[in-house]
Amino acid sequence: MNMLEVRSLRKSFGDNEVLKGIDLTLKKGEVLSIIGSSGGGKTTLLRCLNFLETANSGEIMVGGKSVFSAKEGEKPKVTPEAQLSFGLVFQQFNLFPQYSVIENLMLAPTLRAKRKSTVGKRETAEEIRKRAEQLLFTVGLSEKADAYPCQLSGGQQQRVAIARALMLSPDILCFDEPTSALDPELTGEVLRVIRSLKDSERTMIIVTHEMEFARNVSDRVIFIADGQIEEEGTPEELFVNPKREKTKLFLSGGHES
Repeated sequence: MNMLEVRSLRKSFGDNEVLKGIDLTLKKGEVLSIIGSSGGGKTTLLRCLNFLETANSGEIMVGGKSVFSAKEGEKPKVTPEAQLSFGLVFQQFNLFPQYSVIENLMLAPTLRAKRKSTVGKRETAEEIRKRAEQLLFTVGLSEKADAYPCQLSGGQQQRVAIARALMLSPDILCFDEPTSALDPELTGEVLRVIRSLKDSERTMIIVTHEMEFARNVSDRVIFIADGQIEEEGTPEELFVNPKREKTKLFLSGGHES
């Protein structure tokens, strides 16, 4: 069974159709990288998957169950589980500056525990903190638990953002250009963390401009151009032997990165 199925996803902003019928699938434990020129629709696709934007039409299925469906001109159908299926790591970290690192991690699961039905076991504050500490260890920042975002480097902030996204145990973890706001010397530490998550067989979608990283970490790569999937395949197929002219032009550097 596929972890993710996207069917005929379309999104317009006014008269500008940004996504023109996207179809893709993702297996459990698979890492998918999405590449393409600026304005091609990569980030819009990611935002629609995370429900930060609402697609005009199409369907999103997670684990064989529909979490979003919409027909043009009709109100979309979104299940309560929809947003919990995805976690998103932003370009600009988006940490809460007034909270310490560990408080940033604990905030969302604490709020969820308070809202959760009394049916089933509710996670305690102690359990939430223990998970947060474990995730900080995973991203190599145990010693920064009580620090504030302003006291961290950009690379450290992005690693905290990754740990925060993992706190809600999403089925699919998404990254939107996770190194674009970082100096080159800080990029490596974030890419190492993402690579370690691949080793743990986590299902991930990565929008990236780091071609070498996409080539090394991905199981499949999609090239999006003008709101459509122009070409997809294994890293070997796409980077070594692209078939479409637009893909060849993009990879040769004849594009806006």
